[in-house]
Amino acid sequence: MSALVWLRTDLRSSWNSAIDYAVASHESVSAVYFVTQKQWSKYNMANSKIALIYQRLVSLQEELKERNINLQVMDGGIYETLPEKLTELCVKNHVTHVYCNAEYEWDERQRDASVKNSLNKMDVAFATFHDTCLVKPTEVMNLKNEPYKVFTPYFKRWLEITLRQLPGVPEKCSANDTGLKHSEDDNQYIESLISKTNRQKTDDSDAPSWPATAPEITKKMNAFIVEFAPDYPKNRDIPSIEGTSKISPYLSIGALSPRQCLFHVLQEYGEDALSPEHGAYTWVKEIAWRDFYRYVMFHFPHVSRGLPFQKHYQYFKWENNQQHFDAWKAGETGYPIVDAAMIALKQTGWMHNRLRMIVASFYCKHLLLPWKWAEDYFMSQLIDGDYASNNGGWQWSASVGTDAAPYFRIFNPTTQSERFDPQGEFIKTWLPQLAHLSPKQVHEPSKHCDVQRLGYALPIVEHKASVARTKAQFKGFLAALK
Repeated sequence: MSALVWLRTDLRSSWNSAIDYAVASHESVSAVYFVTQKQWSKYNMANSKIALIYQRLVSLQEELKERNINLQVMDGGIYETLPEKLTELCVKNHVTHVYCNAEYEWDERQRDASVKNSLNKMDVAFATFHDTCLVKPTEVMNLKNEPYKVFTPYFKRWLEITLRQLPGVPEKCSANDTGLKHSEDDNQYIESLISKTNRQKTDDSDAPSWPATAPEITKKMNAFIVEFAPDYPKNRDIPSIEGTSKISPYLSIGALSPRQCLFHVLQEYGEDALSPEHGAYTWVKEIAWRDFYRYVMFHFPHVSRGLPFQKHYQYFKWENNQQHFDAWKAGETGYPIVDAAMIALKQTGWMHNRLRMIVASFYCKHLLLPWKWAEDYFMSQLIDGDYASNNGGWQWSASVGTDAAPYFRIFNPTTQSERFDPQGEFIKTWLPQLAHLSPKQVHEPSKHCDVQRLGYALPIVEHKASVARTKAQFKGFLAALK
């Protein structure tokens, strides 16, 4: 019996249940990855993320060879064509079983249902594993056997389950046959994709380096765990220092798994890492947040179909100010911490988590613009663009999602800037025209100098007035519902 592993957002050769099961159960094992460029375009996937996927595929082919598995990379086009393409591939290569790791978004679930139906007609078995989350979505339910709607009780239950099933090191298996053969044409195909994507990238001179081999990725993760995880709670909010792990791009494409992350942090600190008194606990909680947003996608599929979790907010009236949207994207709002963050995003494909919260709050609560616009824009820029987490974060910021910040809690971008970038180090890195200003001036330069002469923008909205307008808009909307 021959098995085919269909790789998607699980681009790793180890810590991969679909691969481990296939090689343990079948004499012949192969793998396939479909490049679905039309689908990626539909989802506004960032060029930087696409480039990372292509680089990862080059390394993954070599890593899978060590397990006697050949990875074939094929043009997949769009999801609707995949059932036919997979069926033809299985028939051509006498595949009897197809394995993959589950994806929980609506479109992906519909795609997999169609693939399963097509394969079953040809007597090809189709099975999914659940490495995408550390805890499977159906395992975390409340006392009424219903899904949780807020994070805190979910996390408590998630932690209980995690403690019961602490991850061990997966066994490495070997296959006796190489299955599907790949040729030099496969390598040339990936190389042509990499070349094409690199030509499409812009402003990449400031982009950080993102290694793509498994040893380099694991080294990056472990360096954070050992050096920075203990101080993560106090350092994670300061954008001018290396206080975060920066492994989210690898989680987003599946070059790392959440179980792998937990294993390594437990290997370093033991079960102390699951205690609130330990610094690494806050980082583990971030892994749970990632699981939670996938959990929400699974149990409440309307959130992955363009609707807010709190459905009544689909009728909320947001502003339709294209000029403000363009200024926000360009980093020309007149609020330095917001502008520096947006410029850094455009030039590097990366944004620090605290900055994501600041720019999102400003966008939703000062500009009162539709959160869907910003959600799509972030996906078009972020190298770690993750649909579930990005969607959940924007709905949180807009006060329309699960665990949403109440509409009257609005970040003051100036005080956030003073608190988390007190010397203006981050601001001055990305807004050099403000580099000569003092720490007191740099957070609110329009109050201290002629910013237009410096080549900087005046504030496009006034803080107190825009906050008052937003609170009134939300209050009136909610009152009308009663």
